Amino acid sequence: MKNKYIFVLLLLFSITVVCSVGTFFYVKLNNETVASDDEILVMTSCNPVYIATLNVLDGVDGYRVENLSQPTTGCLHDYTLTTEDMKKLSKADYLVVNGGGMEGYLDDVISAYPELQIIDTYEEIEHSFIDSEPPFITEEEHDHEESDEVSHHHDHGDSNSHIWMDDEIFRYQVAAIAMGIEPNPNREDKLISNNMLAYTKKLEAEIDKQGLDKTMANQNVAILHEAFAYTAQSLGANVVATMDLDEERQVSAGEVSEFLDEIREHDVKIVFAEYDYGKSMGDLIEEQTDAKVVYLETLVHGSYSKDDYIKVMNENYRKIKE
Repeated sequence: MKNKYIFVLLLLFSITVVCSVGTFFYVKLNNETVASDDEILVMTSCNPVYIATLNVLDGVDGYRVENLSQPTTGCLHDYTLTTEDMKKLSKADYLVVNGGGMEGYLDDVISAYPELQIIDTYEEIEHSFIDSEPPFITEEEHDHEESDEVSHHHDHGDSNSHIWMDDEIFRYQVAAIAMGIEPNPNREDKLISNNMLAYTKKLEAEIDKQGLDKTMANQNVAILHEAFAYTAQSLGANVVATMDLDEERQVSAGEVSEFLDEIREHDVKIVFAEYDYGKSMGDLIEEQTDAKVVYLETLVHGSYSKDDYIKVMNENYRKIKE
C-alpha cells in the first residue's frame, strides 16, 4: 500500500513538472514579446524602418526592437495585422512606421492603443526637415509630369510612400527615428544620437552608386513598380513610363500597348522591375523593344539584419550597372 502511495505521488509530481516546463516553453515561444519593467519595446512596421531602428538603437541598453509580421507576397499597403501583431503592439512603447499611407491599418492601431507612441517617419520628415525639402514623389510626378516643386499632402492620398528606395531620404528616416525615441528614464545612455550620426555617415560612405548618378543623369527610364521611381530619382534619371504591377493588378491590352509605345518614343534603354510581378511584362518588353529589364529588390520581403540596407542597395546598383 505504501509503495502504491509513493508511486501515485511520484506520478503526480512528474505530471506537475512536465506541465510546468511545457507551459514555460509555450509562453516563451508564443509570447516572446515580454519586456521587463525598465525595458522599452520598439515595434516597427516593415523591414526598411526595422533596419533603420536596429542601427539607431544598436548597443543601447534598455531597448528591444521587433518587427511586425510580414507577408511573403503582396503589397504592404494591403497588409492586415494578425492577432499576434496586436498582442505585440499591446506591450509596445513605440511603433515606428514608414508612413505616407504605407500602413493602411494605422488608424486601427491608434484607436486600439491610444497610449502607443507612433513615430511616422514620412510625417516627421515633412515637418522636421521642411527646410531641406526631401524630394517626395507624388502621383502627379508619377504620371510623367516633371515638377520643380515638392508637394506635401498631409493625408498622403496621392503620394508615393516608398521613400526608403532613395538612400538620401532614408537617411532622413534614420534621423526621424532617432529624434522620436526618448531616452530610457532608467538609463543614462547617450548612444542614440551617436548611432544616428554614425549610421547616416556609413550610409553616405558605403552606398556605392558605381557612377550611375553621373552616367544615368537625365536618361529616360521606365518602371514596373512605383518604388523604383525613387531609385530613378536617386540616380537623376527621368521616369517617362510607369506601370505599377502587383498581384491584384489586371493590365489591359491597351495599357500594355501604350506602355510599349512610350518606351519606344522616349528611347528608353532600361526598365526597373520587381521580379515577382514584373517578369512576364519584362519578357514582353525585351521581346518587343530595345530596352533591357533589370529586376531590383524593394527591401520589403524577407528577414533583414542591420547591415542589409547597404547590401541590398549596392546589389541593386550593381545590377543596373551591368
